[in-house]
Amino acid sequence: MLGQLLASASPCEDTVTYDQHDMSGIHVLLIEDEPLNVTLTRAMLGTLGIHHLHAFASWRELAPKLDGLPKIGLVLLDLRLPGVDGYQILEKLRVLPAFDGVPIVAMTAQVMPDDVARCEAAGFDGFLAKPLNYDRFPGNIRGLLSGQNIWDSR
Repeated sequence: MLGQLLASASPCEDTVTYDQHDMSGIHVLLIEDEPLNVTLTRAMLGTLGIHHLHAFASWRELAPKLDGLPKIGLVLLDLRLPGVDGYQILEKLRVLPAFDGVPIVAMTAQVMPDDVARCEAAGFDGFLAKPLNYDRFPGNIRGLLSGQNIWDSR
């Protein structure tokens, strides 16, 4: 099953439409420094019809590209990143008008209750534990895109 999932991963395209049932126009920003996690996230989003994934390994890589991004519908943000961590990136994104109202979700293997509480206090809109749960992921993403705060710490 993992092989099929990875084989279904497709490259990003550039459209900006959004429909509640058709998620093909949604653009997701992923800040994740582990290439395998990027590949798995791309494949899992692909099963939902989301093929516009803009992946960056760090703030240093993302910052110069921010102005060129299309309208982002969801941000998935690892907490442990080189240089600027996920909490600091959250603060930087929250002050940018382009991210006003965009759900920003911690996606991390740091799943202790204190970690979840810190994410909630920092202002994340949700929490997805790694490794991602293949069965719950589609519902979590649909919920996040419909405005729900999803706290899936396992």
